Amino acid sequence: MSYIHEALKKAQKEKEARYQEYSGLLSARGKGRRFFAGKAAWWTSLLLILLAFTIYSWLDSRGKKTIPTHESLKSESNSRSENPVNAKDFYGRARHFHKLGRLQDARSLYQKALMVDPGYVYALNNLGVIYIQEGNYSEAWNSLENAIQLKPKYVDPYYNLACLYALKGEMMKGLRNLRKAVLLDKSVREWARKDTDLQNLRGVPGFEEIVGKK
Repeated sequence: MSYIHEALKKAQKEKEARYQEYSGLLSARGKGRRFFAGKAAWWTSLLLILLAFTIYSWLDSRGKKTIPTHESLKSESNSRSENPVNAKDFYGRARHFHKLGRLQDARSLYQKALMVDPGYVYALNNLGVIYIQEGNYSEAWNSLENAIQLKPKYVDPYYNLACLYALKGEMMKGLRNLRKAVLLDKSVREWARKDTDLQNLRGVPGFEEIVGKK
């Protein structure tokens, strides 16, 4: 009976050993599956993230329109050429119309020159001349005085003020400004001898002395 008992006991141990090996094998396989399943899930997540980033970058690049450098420079150049803001250009065009007797056009362009450069004394002087021609003596005086304030040695506004005062019948003021003009430029004497705007000053004491004899 002991022999049988020992045989049964041995058989039982062998059976348990085989079961432990089998269960260990199953456990190892299960761990391997879990390992590979976790690794596959990680790679899948990474691929999805990369795919989403690629799609977003592509859509964002389509939404932005890049202007080539040469086109940008061309646009800027055209903008400059289409928008002249040079007071000298306005002044030159105004003088052209002034000589033609188109006073309204000339006045408008002189005023545009002064909008660009309020200190453009040549436009101020010529605008004053137009105002004299139109009989607007108050505006003429303002323009000519502004020109003198900005450029005290500029002869033209003094001469034109002499004409203005002569036309208004203010002889002494006319002679005073004529004298200042002659002191700055002797050639003013020749202007004064021929200018009909100074007609009222002729015969007034001092006029011949200022302009001299022919």
